[in-house]
Amino acid sequence: MTNKNNIISFPDNLNIKLSGIDTMRLHEHGQAIFVHLSFDEKLSSIQSSFLIKQILEKGMLDFQLTDFMFNRAKGFHGPYKSKLLKNSDFKKIDENNFFESIHKVITKERKDTPSILDGRKDAFMEKIELMTKKDTDFFILDRELSNEPKKFEHEWSHALTEYHEFLILNYSTNNIFCLLLAYD
Repeated sequence: MTNKNNIISFPDNLNIKLSGIDTMRLHEHGQAIFVHLSFDEKLSSIQSSFLIKQILEKGMLDFQLTDFMFNRAKGFHGPYKSKLLKNSDFKKIDENNFFESIHKVITKERKDTPSILDGRKDAFMEKIELMTKKDTDFFILDRELSNEPKKFEHEWSHALTEYHEFLILNYSTNNIFCLLLAYD
């Protein structure tokens, strides 16, 4: 006879809740968007690839994004079509690579784009550090925007020159944060 306590179960329907969206203008052409998702289930009991797949299938990160606009919109995942994204598009990275990637994006010199002021940069990094306290996994969306006009995935894609997305799975607080960095 099998002991039922040893059986691993996967929830058929994860109860994912959108707990909040916060935006921060980095400068005239760049913004950071923080999306907070919460769960009833313990994150540590769910495989990250299954969790990301559920988030994508449920459209929890479906939105249109342009300069000053951030609207929830089914079928759109920022500059990408939702149906074209897979959980395998999110690559796991370690904490050092996560912070290096963030630093590289926010300090990159861009033509006709001001640098982020130090006070704003410090506030942005403080916010990220609060989300990344102990027992955290990091993922980066491993896709790039097309520079060819005919290869934009949808009509809003052309409004962005850069788009970076990170998932932060914080097991100690049982929360997922999605960090979006967009430049127009």
